[in-house]
Amino acid sequence: MLKKEILYSLRDISIIPAVSTDIKSRKECNPLRWSIEYCDKFYPIIASPMDSVLDENNWTVYWDNKVNCIIPRTVDVNIRKELCSVVFCAFSLKETKELFIDNNIETQKFYVLIDIANGSMLEEINLGAQLKKKYGDRITLMGGNIGNPQTYLLYDSAGFDFLRVGVGSGNGCLTSTNTAIHYPYASLISDISEMKYRYHSHCKIIADGGMSGYSDIIKSLALGADYVMCGRIFAQAAKTQDELGEELVYRGMSTKEAQKAMGNTVLKTAEGRSVNITKQYTLAGWVENFDSYLRSAMSYCDSRDLKEFREKAICQVISPNSSSQINDK
Repeated sequence: MLKKEILYSLRDISIIPAVSTDIKSRKECNPLRWSIEYCDKFYPIIASPMDSVLDENNWTVYWDNKVNCIIPRTVDVNIRKELCSVVFCAFSLKETKELFIDNNIETQKFYVLIDIANGSMLEEINLGAQLKKKYGDRITLMGGNIGNPQTYLLYDSAGFDFLRVGVGSGNGCLTSTNTAIHYPYASLISDISEMKYRYHSHCKIIADGGMSGYSDIIKSLALGADYVMCGRIFAQAAKTQDELGEELVYRGMSTKEAQKAMGNTVLKTAEGRSVNITKQYTLAGWVENFDSYLRSAMSYCDSRDLKEFREKAICQVISPNSSSQINDK
């Protein structure tokens, strides 16, 4: 079956400024919202659960800069079990069943990402429903990734609090390249956002993967994402000035090297890649710039908070020439 509706990527759109605004300074705009643990006001961005981005020793640096983060599955499972009472931690389907279904967790609150590649699997959705039935509001639950807007409603009905959307867009991901499975990102976020507000749904939208810079993150928020997850952007960010210029390997979590680091003995065909990158800027400096650029975009759209920004921002499809003019500098 061939569907003829045109779908759009983030490069295919721009944001049109409001006709007028009474905002006199971008300082009037508030770019913060509740953290994914609901413990403080953070920026609407999340450092991806990748071992080339963060680990159990440096995740608090992100919190210090008001950036959300998730502990990756390469960290020892017993450490993740302890940390998930404070910060979101990623677990496989098997780990989630063994730790939280087959056993009881006594902590008052805990934060779990069921971390799989194909979020259309009913096994994940049903497992999430079981967790919510067993623990109720004690567990804050994240799932995904999904690449079909209709799947969002299944996660919302199951009680998930957050959902990662996007398949094959990540800089370390080759899924779409090799399997042809993909739903263009701007249309995916927009279609899910419209569904969320039409049905007054609870589940928050996390745009996950492939952000090339500040503009893509801001477009994703304007389209309706509640949060935006980034990998490579934060892998390239030095935690201190001394790290600037350091080289490292940035790798997708489905690469065979990452599979080994997660303890897998039977390795699957890799749908990710490894690339050499350099620490190009400090995390604090990147966040400072992001704060300014997001406030500025909000002021252009006559929006004092992120809710207004989502409601007022006009996302316009543009020509290839226009896209090249603003994206290829």
